[in-house]
Amino acid sequence: MNKVFLAFPFNPRGGRPILNLVRDIGRLLQSHGLVTVTGESVGGEELTPAVQRRIKESDALIALLTCERKLAGRGNKFLPTEWVLGELTSALARGQRAIALVQKGVDRGRGPFAENEYIPLDLAAPTDALIRLSENIGTWKAEAGRNLLVRLLPDTAAAIASKRSARCQVRLVPRQGVPGAWQDARVSIQPGGVFLAVPGVKDDVAIDVEIEDPPARLRSGEFPQWLHVEMRSV
Repeated sequence: MNKVFLAFPFNPRGGRPILNLVRDIGRLLQSHGLVTVTGESVGGEELTPAVQRRIKESDALIALLTCERKLAGRGNKFLPTEWVLGELTSALARGQRAIALVQKGVDRGRGPFAENEYIPLDLAAPTDALIRLSENIGTWKAEAGRNLLVRLLPDTAAAIASKRSARCQVRLVPRQGVPGAWQDARVSIQPGGVFLAVPGVKDDVAIDVEIEDPPARLRSGEFPQWLHVEMRSV
């Protein structure tokens, strides 16, 4: 997990407190080692193809649903900015990880995702909302796992994997449970050898690698995650 799209109103009715919250969420994401992506630099407030592309390329989305347009005859009820709600809906419809911070007084409507989990937001005291958001981000990162580079050995296996015609696959095998599905792995040639980039690796899984370039077919078998350390006299 690397990038999170932050959807928020660029000219919020709430003014500076909301912009300060945007800044604080950016700092929170940075503390988790994540990059904040927004739609600010593409211009306009519509759900443009450029913004959609940024959302699709992100690993999750956080939306700020704030009091923007007062609902007539509904007392102290407001609607959020339509394009922020649209960005949230598009991410949820795509099955992406997404969470909304919802300011008190916002009518979330009765759409297909109205019952989804959300974080209540009090702009006068946003600490609780930020803590809950941090907890959600921690859960997302744990579920997503991490990206891992697997060095291929011996050199003959690395040479086969480097061919355009070769197919390299990996699967993740939990200590207990059913092995995951085979998935194609990207070959990365770097100083030190030939590597496979394996996404979504959690701490409790072993890795199984298969390389095929007929008639050659190589299989690693399940191997645990451990670090090779070479010792020498000092």
